[in-house]
Amino acid sequence: MTTATKTKTLPVVSVDEYAWFTTEHGSYRVLKTRFGLYKSIDKEDNDLISGLTEEAIHACTPLHLLAQQPDYDGRYDLVVGSAIATPDL
Repeated sequence: MTTATKTKTLPVVSVDEYAWFTTEHGSYRVLKTRFGLYKSIDKEDNDLISGLTEEAIHACTPLHLLAQQPDYDGRYDLVVGSAIATPDL
């Protein structure tokens, strides 16, 4: 006589151990790289920006997320001055 054994299926629990910072245009986390720099990563694991300090990442990542939005109007896309370097002879 065989006895049927019931197998239990346990729910998969995902534990997110990162500190996520939320802005109005998305969420990101900050990671320290092996060379001592910092970088921000979004929810889809895309690298956003790199910087020397964590404060610089927190200052620039919300603007970067804003510029990636489909309805971005380009209000921060302005070049002041000249980008051409002319040598003095």
